[in-house]
Amino acid sequence: MKKDASTIGERIKACRERIGMKRPELARRLGVAPNTLYRYEIGSIGIKDSIKERIAHVLGVTVGYLVEGRARESETAYQEPEPIVPPQIYLPILDQEACAGSGFNWTDVESGVKEWMPWPTLETGGPVGPEKPYFVRVEGESMIGANIDDGCLILVNPNIEVKSGDIAYIRWNERCSVKGIIFYRDGRVELRPANKDFRSIWVEKDEIESLEVLGKVVRWLNMGVPKSIF
Repeated sequence: MKKDASTIGERIKACRERIGMKRPELARRLGVAPNTLYRYEIGSIGIKDSIKERIAHVLGVTVGYLVEGRARESETAYQEPEPIVPPQIYLPILDQEACAGSGFNWTDVESGVKEWMPWPTLETGGPVGPEKPYFVRVEGESMIGANIDDGCLILVNPNIEVKSGDIAYIRWNERCSVKGIIFYRDGRVELRPANKDFRSIWVEKDEIESLEVLGKVVRWLNMGVPKSIF
């Protein structure tokens, strides 16, 4: 047995660096923010026992070594960790036609869904209830400046408040589309494309009731975040 005089945070950092793992990658596997992991490593905050166990598992060492710095040589030698599968939720893949028309009845929509996709719960951009987030296949090139191309899948979360400057999935005149949205003090709303070949759609104050904001666009298929257009 040997005793390591370093702190638990220093041991975490040393083990991480020994296997060539960057801090953001370890944080992702643990389900914490990179800044939180940094604070673990410098010792400015405590670490829950459940997190210690996950850290040891990912780094291929024992909890005893992390906590007390005591281990046999074989215990600190790197072992390929088993992958940690984050919690997932099955989300429906819809087409724009399914979302269009008057009303948005989830019972009717979900009953006709032919395709579902498993997706990390932590990658839905926010809460997953009471309404289920969903994917929509984009039609058209009006948002290519935001890296949202024709045919790609976008993830829409209807549980997140859409603010001025966000990219949203909207229904206007019984037609669904993806647009940047700006709310003006005079009551008007601008639906702005991210392609200079397309013009903004202006919704006047007396037409607002015909505009429905279905949700915020939080991801696209490769887990990227849409590029800001404002």
